Amino acid sequence: MTVVVVGASSGLGRTLAGELARRGHGLLLVASDLRDLHAVAADLQVRHDITVSTLALDLAGEPDPGARIRAALVGLPALSALLLPVGVSRGDDDFSLSAARIGELLAINLHAPLAIVHALLPDLRDSRGSVVLFGSIASARGRGRNVVYASAKRALDCLYESLRQTHAPDALHVQLYRLGFLATNLTYGMKLPLAASQPADIARVVVARLGKGSFAHHLPRQYGLIAWLMRRLPWSLYRRWRG
Repeated sequence: MTVVVVGASSGLGRTLAGELARRGHGLLLVASDLRDLHAVAADLQVRHDITVSTLALDLAGEPDPGARIRAALVGLPALSALLLPVGVSRGDDDFSLSAARIGELLAINLHAPLAIVHALLPDLRDSRGSVVLFGSIASARGRGRNVVYASAKRALDCLYESLRQTHAPDALHVQLYRLGFLATNLTYGMKLPLAASQPADIARVVVARLGKGSFAHHLPRQYGLIAWLMRRLPWSLYRRWRG
């Protein structure tokens, strides 16, 4: 069986690929930089003696990423899971972004996951496989920061619910992880309200739960309480929060 990991050359995606390889899964790794992909694939093949295929894909500019991935799966063992740890944010993602910049963020954070899920659904249904989506604590409640990013991540909640409503629990496993801050290059040097989680810790949980039902969880779990509190703050108080 084959697992597709989109965004596999860095951050959480790379760590998920490593954890999947350690457990013996065959992989199709998708990311924008072919050189990075080849390095990751070669390392995993040597260390874990598995089959690793690669596909270089620029999600910001690719109109039909799902079709490209489906074509890359031809000739590989059947698809068992699709993991979408893709996400790009910007420090200037407020109400000053140009339309082009808004389009880039939406292409990566929303259009790509939607298009890829749509394209691969027939294969995933055939194998009774898993779709794993990755949201963010940033979408718990809208603010004047991370406007486009958080809007896209909140839309993934709707995609998760649509998939679950459409498919019986034993026909497709749909999992959504609303992540807190991760210790990656994107958060390096940032002043964070809570300590950043290690991608390896997140990857172990995600891979261990593959194929084990449908659910939506905050990860780490304490972010569920934070999101609950944020949503219940009176508007008069929340509006003044600038953290």
